[in-house]
Amino acid sequence: MTVQDKDLNYPLGNTKIETLALVTNPHAGHGASQAASRKASRVFADRGIDVIALQGSNPDDARKLIREVISDGRIDALAVCGGDGMINLALQEQAGTGIPLGIVPAGTGNDHGREYNLPRDDAKEAANVIADGFWTTTDLGRITDVQGNQKWFGTIMCAGFDSIVSDRVNQMSWPHGRNRYNLAIVREFLAFHSLPFKITLDDDRVLDDPITLAAFGNTRSYGGGMKICPTANHSDGLLDITVIGKSSRIKAALAFKSVFDGTLNEIEEVSTYRCRKAHVEYTGPARPMNAYADGDFMFPLPVTVEVVPSVGKYIVPRP
Repeated sequence: MTVQDKDLNYPLGNTKIETLALVTNPHAGHGASQAASRKASRVFADRGIDVIALQGSNPDDARKLIREVISDGRIDALAVCGGDGMINLALQEQAGTGIPLGIVPAGTGNDHGREYNLPRDDAKEAANVIADGFWTTTDLGRITDVQGNQKWFGTIMCAGFDSIVSDRVNQMSWPHGRNRYNLAIVREFLAFHSLPFKITLDDDRVLDDPITLAAFGNTRSYGGGMKICPTANHSDGLLDITVIGKSSRIKAALAFKSVFDGTLNEIEEVSTYRCRKAHVEYTGPARPMNAYADGDFMFPLPVTVEVVPSVGKYIVPRP
């Protein structure tokens, strides 16, 4: 069935799930995803659902397996057991196919799970949500690099200080969860200065003052609950953009603190915008400057980031 939202015109529905593909990242959550996958698989078996288990030897292999199982028409849903990075990998093949995506959160940040009110600490409950088959359509973000390569994302794309922090986080194995982001922030903050950027919005506004960071949100949080785009709505056809401008270290530290408690908009150096598309360039001296989304590396800058309405399809708890 399909129920139409009168205000946003985003379909909701329910799919009877008899066969699903379950893709697991064995490294997510420092191995916790393997245990979560076993618990979820037992729930699916108890609910009479046939499971096709997928586990690629590397990201490209995993994408190939996902692509094949979606295209051959055998499955009613795709499920991911892992973190936001694994969900992002699945989105590259699942977005726009009409196959609903279920999530068993088992990673470090779990911001998709947080956004869609999924059980984040109980794999069995998350599996039952998937087995129930209730889904909603959402917006997704899409990033295009200078060669025309494109990638989807579900939560937030970042550039600037936060992408430098993400470079650092991806080199760390300890600590776990949000504390890893906290430590990476401290380490990079000690040597940080504002960065020259040029951000061109789709209404021809140009933001070209030095910035600390820029975040482009389809959803509200990243990095394990950091509310960098606290008013973002994944079903409004717009990106929320948060820019922290040039500031002293003390003011920048206050801004970062406000990210954790959701009061970012109270900081003087913070500006917010909404648009459907933006072009993002780093204009400073030559150095690596990358765009990250869903916690993973996407492309080096410059990139164009845009929202694509109603192309996402997630299995969520029934309202």
